[in-house]
Amino acid sequence: MRAQMIEVRDLHVRVGEGETVRGVSFSLAKGGVYALFGPSAAGTTVLEAVAGLRRPATGTVRVGGADPYEHPGTPRSGAVWRDGGLFPGLTVAEVVDTWRRWTLDPLTRDEVLRLTGLAGLAGVAFERLTAGQRRLLDVALALVGRSDVLLLDEPAAGLDAADARRVRSVLRFLAAHGVTVVLATTDPAEAARADRAVVLADGRARSGGARPLAA
Repeated sequence: MRAQMIEVRDLHVRVGEGETVRGVSFSLAKGGVYALFGPSAAGTTVLEAVAGLRRPATGTVRVGGADPYEHPGTPRSGAVWRDGGLFPGLTVAEVVDTWRRWTLDPLTRDEVLRLTGLAGLAGVAFERLTAGQRRLLDVALALVGRSDVLLLDEPAAGLDAADARRVRSVLRFLAAHGVTVVLATTDPAEAARADRAVVLADGRARSGGARPLAA
């Protein structure tokens, strides 16, 4: 039986004047691809709480047994937000090298590009990348710090079918090697591809049942 990596208990989060998340609870095991499915505000807010970017109003969030808000980076987590990064004038290799210089004990450039399938694009300028390749570059940067947990907000949104399949394939590869992948999505088809989906409605978790795998 796999150890639990993420545990959320009775999570309430206030955003602005309203309570976006109300009493959400779930546990996710180490490794695997998991989806937070529901209205974008709810899924993204839960993801931000797990990333340590939002303090719960009440309830608890634990990642690897630690509070991500009080103890960021324990365990190591990487996040890919929907807007992604912009790196004009740099090649893929230069973007990764720049990111590595700001990271303690980073993966090598070759490791990061191999993990994300970008090794053949090392010398390609950022402007020439497809939308899917740019998303994979964001994933690569999230992995530079040897992330045990990878959090993604709508990773396939705006991508064509081929690019979306490539991103999903990389996430599956990472999960098979022990990375816990959690994505927020408003797309029921995307949620159905996950090993498990936590369904959010009216800011609450309605279910977290298993979902069949899909390519």
